[in-house]
Amino acid sequence: MSDSGFGDFEFERKFFVRELPAVATSDPSPALIVQAYLFAADGYAVRIRLQGPAPDTLDGTPAALVQRLGEDAIGTMTAKGPAAGGTRYEAERNLDPMVAGQIVSRAEHVVAKVRYSAWLGEDGWVLDRFLGGNAPLVLAEVERGSPVVDLTIPGFCLTEVSEDDRFRNEYLAHNPFGDWAAAYGRELDLLGANFVNTLGHNDFEGSTPPRHG
Repeated sequence: MSDSGFGDFEFERKFFVRELPAVATSDPSPALIVQAYLFAADGYAVRIRLQGPAPDTLDGTPAALVQRLGEDAIGTMTAKGPAAGGTRYEAERNLDPMVAGQIVSRAEHVVAKVRYSAWLGEDGWVLDRFLGGNAPLVLAEVERGSPVVDLTIPGFCLTEVSEDDRFRNEYLAHNPFGDWAAAYGRELDLLGANFVNTLGHNDFEGSTPPRHG
């Protein structure tokens, strides 16, 4: 949720990453996020999230992961609207972590991931390594308090998925990446990399990758 005066809106861009980059190891305290989607349709979603320091053991059911988060977890409830041009309505409110954990433990559509944070250039980035049925998906996100324009894109970002609804967490909760990872790999090999070109100038770390569309 933005604190910049834009109210309940988030401004982010999201990228597909082949594997977790070394920069993720610079985060001394990655977070485990377990979140359930109580409703998701046409870009609108209601999410319950429990988040806390990542434990040593990251396997097991969502209910088991919730138990491992312990007393330091933070609970939130979030309503989201459809995204357009890297902007999405997002109203987030605190929720009692015990209540959040009980809801997530009982929910049908759940996403679990480990989040690493890193400061790259002028931006703070997060790298999400998904667990369970969404493994081995890794996504990189950059968020600002206003539209993310004139961005320097790290070399580990293979292609941008900011406008690909398949990589929204609510979609992944219903259609785990593991079920279509191979098909997406073939699609990426066929079509090549694609980056949004309507948000200012993209600078690419290292050599400029091929861009399509």
